Amino acid sequence: MKTILYKTDLCVIGGGLSGLCCAIAASRNGIKTVLVQDRHVLGGNSSEEIRMWVCGAHGKDNRETGIIEEIILENFYQNKGLKFPIWSSVLYEKAKAEDNLTLILNASCMDAEMDNNMIKSIKAWQSNAETFHVIESKYFADCSGDSILAPLSGAEYMYGREAKQDFGETIPPDKSDKKTMGMSCLFQVRETTHKVDFVPPEWAYKFKSDDDLPYKDHEIDNNFWWIELGGEWDCIHDTDKCRDELLKICYGVWDHMKNYGDHGADNWELEWIGFLPGKRESRRYVGKHIVTQNDVENEGRFDDIVAYAGWSMDDHFPEGFYYKDGYPTIFHPAPQPWGLPLRCMISKNIKNLVFAGRNISVTHAALSSSRVMATCSILGQALGTAVAIAVKSGVEVENVNINELQQKLMNDGFQDANK
Repeated sequence: MKTILYKTDLCVIGGGLSGLCCAIAASRNGIKTVLVQDRHVLGGNSSEEIRMWVCGAHGKDNRETGIIEEIILENFYQNKGLKFPIWSSVLYEKAKAEDNLTLILNASCMDAEMDNNMIKSIKAWQSNAETFHVIESKYFADCSGDSILAPLSGAEYMYGREAKQDFGETIPPDKSDKKTMGMSCLFQVRETTHKVDFVPPEWAYKFKSDDDLPYKDHEIDNNFWWIELGGEWDCIHDTDKCRDELLKICYGVWDHMKNYGDHGADNWELEWIGFLPGKRESRRYVGKHIVTQNDVENEGRFDDIVAYAGWSMDDHFPEGFYYKDGYPTIFHPAPQPWGLPLRCMISKNIKNLVFAGRNISVTHAALSSSRVMATCSILGQALGTAVAIAVKSGVEVENVNINELQQKLMNDGFQDANK
């Protein structure tokens, strides 16, 4: 086996859009950065393996700028047909173009060496190259979604739904539990000029009537997000179990569309189905501030705002596909936009641990509005910029000049959006 040692300013774990934007921002602001991604492609839920489109704040003229806008515009330029495999190459190109950024793909973070309340290094295993990568860094940004560094470092984290009384919220249940929003496997279909037959695998579930799919919109132009499971299971350790069930449902739903009733699908064929579930929720870190439903409804008016959200508080029921009592989510209204503070991206108890993405310090209710990818992307850019300022100024990230950081983010957002 081979081992490679890196010494850097920032180690980013997770190559979804939050991690990619974090790493690019840090690199562009002059600090050495290593990005460790456990898959062979970047993009997280937007990658060719999952294929969810990038969503952000609702509301007229609301649009996230900065690095994510730069990437999306580049994709429109290079990828006229908006094909997901080409999107992968656009993301890869963005990472590889940065002189201060080292990209390590196919490497899973497996261990962390601690020095009291600080992370000294992490170790990642790259199976295709039979290589261990050991990264020593001043800061570690966990953008993995599942918060892999939480159990490895002893960082405080939350999992599941808080009780109403815990934070004075109205959305959560009366009693706290370990239930979450679930995960989905998406599928892609293509229209042809002729009728296409479909023969489902024998193990697919059968949905012979629309009554078998209550409250589930299944027109041909729907993205079938409601094919969702795992909220009542362990959304980390039961991922493969969840995938197996989701595939049975996906094939069964498409069989229903093609072979049971008239759904306008005669000339459509199944082109692709995802074998990697896209996750909505798992571990969430406890930071210097926990953002709550009340913060959301009060428009997130923090002194240290560094990013904005604006998706509805879209709270999916843990039962997912098997929820029988109505529509499988509730869209609680949220301001468009509302602010997110730097403090919700800084660990409460691990001195050099920061985070961006769906694993920031938020309650379950607040997460339902902050979890979408465009929001996660600007969180990542804000965090990478903050760490760069901290490293270059010789201060801790929580003590950076917030006015300087905010002005830098506004200037970078305007410049990047006009490239």
